[in-house]
Amino acid sequence: MLTPGHQPAPATEMDQLPALLHRVVAELADPAITYLLGGHYYDRTAHPRYRHFPAVFALRQGGVWNVEVGPDFFAFDTELIVYPERGAPHYPGPWADRFRATVPFAQLYQLCRKVLTPDELAAETVSYGPETIIYYNVAVYRQYPTPADINQAYTAAPPSTEHPLVAVLTAVAAGLADPGNQYVVNTTYFDSPSGPVLLGMLHLSAHTVWDLQIENEAFTCSVLLNPHDRQEKSPVRVGFVQVWQVLLSNSPQMEWEEAAENSGLLYDAPEVLSSYARQGRPA
Repeated sequence: MLTPGHQPAPATEMDQLPALLHRVVAELADPAITYLLGGHYYDRTAHPRYRHFPAVFALRQGGVWNVEVGPDFFAFDTELIVYPERGAPHYPGPWADRFRATVPFAQLYQLCRKVLTPDELAAETVSYGPETIIYYNVAVYRQYPTPADINQAYTAAPPSTEHPLVAVLTAVAAGLADPGNQYVVNTTYFDSPSGPVLLGMLHLSAHTVWDLQIENEAFTCSVLLNPHDRQEKSPVRVGFVQVWQVLLSNSPQMEWEEAAENSGLLYDAPEVLSSYARQGRPA
């Protein structure tokens, strides 16, 4: 379908966004092509307030990097040049405020694309006319936030970025003080002195684990791996993305169904195991 002037009609459906945004990523290699993104809000890092209104960004070479097209979001690293007020950090500036922005598809209502002329490449500003619009979702546009929505977002606490296994393993570490507690950590693999242990299962109890250290994205400990020497302690490292289950029982012989019935299923991420099965290698 062509609009007057023989311009292709812009896309209007949210399910068309992934293809359009992958095109954006590919064309960032061309300095003569620039995009303008319009949305209601974006979430950002490196700021005490994580949600910001509106989401208006020029997307062009050198202006954004580490671009990601997710299943329902568009994310990228960028920077704003700011001149802080007197007494504020980085005064008087200019200061490059670098952060990662994430725009949900449900908030993105417009995308424009323009091929710059040599004169426009040298200009400080770029104008986007109606003919540059390649995506416009009127339903999303009409869901603009109210002042109450904005005030609520500005006062909300930022979402936690802590991996849920941090809390689970903290509870495990405390529970190891009871010799009757038996824990099993099921993984797609973990690292050991002799290399990766595929589909490794770790049995953690007061008598089988030492030096448990919990990090942001992994944990380390020493366990008994050598079947020929039950006194040898082997250091292991387990990435959280490799853990698909954590169980608690009061018996070394643990069954999944029994643990679940007795509230012993502390963590369950079957998608990790499914991904391993599909790929045939560590997730």
